[in-house]
Amino acid sequence: MMKPNNKIIAILKTTIVLLVAVFLLSCDEEFIVEMDNTTNMIVVNSFFNSTDKLSVTVTKSMPPQKNKNVVELENAKVLLYKNDNFVEELTYIKTSEDTVGRFISGTIPVAGATYRIEAETPEEDIRQKVTTQSVLPEKVEIVSDTALWLKWITEEDTAFVIRFYFEITFNDPPADNYYYITAAAPVYELDTINNTREFFCWEYAEILTGELPGNELYINNALLFKDATFNSTAKKITGTATMHSSPDGYHYNLDEKKKYFTDKSKLHIELHSLSKEAYNFCSSYAKKIKLSDDVYSEPVVIYSNVKNGLGIFAGENIFTKDIPVKY
Repeated sequence: MMKPNNKIIAILKTTIVLLVAVFLLSCDEEFIVEMDNTTNMIVVNSFFNSTDKLSVTVTKSMPPQKNKNVVELENAKVLLYKNDNFVEELTYIKTSEDTVGRFISGTIPVAGATYRIEAETPEEDIRQKVTTQSVLPEKVEIVSDTALWLKWITEEDTAFVIRFYFEITFNDPPADNYYYITAAAPVYELDTINNTREFFCWEYAEILTGELPGNELYINNALLFKDATFNSTAKKITGTATMHSSPDGYHYNLDEKKKYFTDKSKLHIELHSLSKEAYNFCSSYAKKIKLSDDVYSEPVVIYSNVKNGLGIFAGENIFTKDIPVKY
């Protein structure tokens, strides 16, 4: 088990590579980008929410056969607008822990507002100005819940399988809404010498449910879905969540001083309310995941909403809840 990197950074780095590869190499006749080999584009990426200051990465697209490294545009000018009103110019910051630097604002997004980014660069070999926008959707809260630990009932179950039954209910707002949901248990690093423990990562469950017709598998075993079949009603989701981790802890990297323990006393649920732009991106990425093992599949076009450029700029509002597990 590896300690996960920041989710957004991982998505953004993957997005850059996938977008460049698909836009420049795809043979899909229904989607053709006309550009010569010397033309590069600005790539803007951000999933913004209501808990952090809005920030974006601004990089340069490059044909994969020329350079697979991410080229940052540190000299870019990045402007932020809220509901078409200018807010501020973003500041580039990169710390020693950052793989890619970010342009940071002083603004924490609010639900219902539309945010727009304009980015331009003085570099002559790049299409020099791009725009992109998205709304931050309302946060949808879980109003009732329950979780039960399921005992091992088949021969396939082992000491390395943890299975939960869960049930959550939320009220779907009017209009079209888009979601994804994850279920996880906390994993703790145990120091057996000093008898201490520290949070290590989330162990994301594989969710099985018949309550989400048309759902798609996203990263972290998330289920991606929309409210087409239950618009503006109370929606109950039931299912099982299975994690392949030892309930009793296990050694890691042959370090006899430490163990890693999955806490099965609570189930951590995240309900992500997505903008349409976020949903379109996640849906295209979900198709990429589904076809990843099919060498004969057509290239998947990763959704982009950056005008004159590439990337994804999209809002999501996240409701989290730890549900105590009953036995």
